[in-house]
Amino acid sequence: MIFYGTNSSRLKDGQLPNVTCPNCQTQTSMTYSVFGKYAYIYWIPIFPMGKVNVLECNSCKRTFKLKELPEQIQRKFETEKHTGIPILHFSGLAIILLIIAYFTYSTSKHKDDEANYVKDPAIGDVYSVLSETKGQYTTMKVTGVTNDSVYVIFNNYEIDKRSGINKIDKAENYGDLIDGYTKEEIVSLYTEKTIYNIDRD
Repeated sequence: MIFYGTNSSRLKDGQLPNVTCPNCQTQTSMTYSVFGKYAYIYWIPIFPMGKVNVLECNSCKRTFKLKELPEQIQRKFETEKHTGIPILHFSGLAIILLIIAYFTYSTSKHKDDEANYVKDPAIGDVYSVLSETKGQYTTMKVTGVTNDSVYVIFNNYEIDKRSGINKIDKAENYGDLIDGYTKEEIVSLYTEKTIYNIDRD
């Protein structure tokens, strides 16, 4: 269950002197508070949603939103030096951007590593493979490498989702039958995306 919604935090309090309250008609001052609204997920602020200004007459204690007050008071309020949007209200967005940047970097680095792995195979490498059975995926594990050949054993199981390939990559799922490829064939299978991922411990 995802907890999300909107909330607000108090940004600033202050006094607005020498104003006439539209409720009690008293020449008085007003206490104001500026609240910053934000959207959140799991109580972490994601992005700001503007500000709410609330003023209270110090004589009759009636509260007003800024837009409910006469234009003269609104103009006087606007001349006050108010605070900007706090960086905290962007914290969730910053976290999301950092996560995206991390995964982008990790994916790019993994692809660079794969380019090296496919040219220089090692015993224990696991190739994720698009199976000959349409829409199915499996794995094969490198068991031997010579100057020009790569020897592999195939996984006995297939799966219909790439994201679930790790579920079948278990030692007990591999058979004993060894198959061989030239290194050029392995590179070709990777280029054609039949081999679409290479993991190395």
